[in-house]
Amino acid sequence: MYVPRHFRMEPAEARAALAQVRLADLITVDPETSAPVLTPVPFVYDPSVGEYGAFLGHLARPNTQWSHTAHPALVVLRGGDAYVTPDWYPSYRGGKDSVPTWNYEVVQATGSLTAHTDPAWLEAHLRALTAHHDPDYDLDAQDRAGIERMLRAIVGVQVVVTSVEGKSKLSQNRSVDDIHGVAEGLDGLGRMDLAERMRTVSVPYASDRESAVQAARDGVRA
Repeated sequence: MYVPRHFRMEPAEARAALAQVRLADLITVDPETSAPVLTPVPFVYDPSVGEYGAFLGHLARPNTQWSHTAHPALVVLRGGDAYVTPDWYPSYRGGKDSVPTWNYEVVQATGSLTAHTDPAWLEAHLRALTAHHDPDYDLDAQDRAGIERMLRAIVGVQVVVTSVEGKSKLSQNRSVDDIHGVAEGLDGLGRMDLAERMRTVSVPYASDRESAVQAARDGVRA
């Protein structure tokens, strides 16, 4: 993933995002056809594995993506995103040319894929998954024979992460006024979450850049 410097997420922030995983895209390469394959997977994150931790999930047994272990796998975690109209830019309303764009955040984790068919591993995974996403759900209240049928119908997948990269494209290349304009536009659409991220991430970056430019101009004039 190519990430321009001004859109690059801080490494610590990208790594912290791994623990917030819910539904993420698992992307692998089919070893027979060399074609890419994608499945959205509900994951849980285990930080104790390796340097970057591991994602644990499962696939339906007929979905043979679990067998794509010959090449590195990719797990893509998506944050907020929104269309950005130039009408939100004060500079555009003032006559400066601008084009529409799209703001978004994404974290890409690369790692090695391992498949798990052991019933004990699968059951422990399902308990961890339900505990993480639905703590009130009681797996033990279900029919045991039904649980065992379900375990035979799935294959566990574990992606041990070896590298992490994040991209936070939130109008950092715009002026502070334009960033505030986009944030206000998103507020008007009820997207306060993304607007707040822009105020937290993009406004300080653009403010520092504008201050540095002004300081350089003042130095030249002096």
